[in-house]
Amino acid sequence: METLNKISQMSSFLKKVQQLRGFGDMDSYNLVNEFKKFTNASENNINRMIEDFSSPRTWNVAKRNLIDDVETVIGDIYNS
Repeated sequence: METLNKISQMSSFLKKVQQLRGFGDMDSYNLVNEFKKFTNASENNINRMIEDFSSPRTWNVAKRNLIDDVETVIGDIYNS
């Protein structure tokens, strides 16, 4: 049951990430910090994510990377 709850939480989180609107959306910073709570991501990884979200040139890549990371976490939970 705990696995289903984690998958449900991460799926809801994924929807939030997918709804990010674009550069300057302050929710991106909040979602990176929320992602940190869900995972054991290193401080360097979190800082890189924040840095990528803080530039209009790298914002779209940062969003895609965060979506990929969340999908990986969901897959890991599902397969554990």
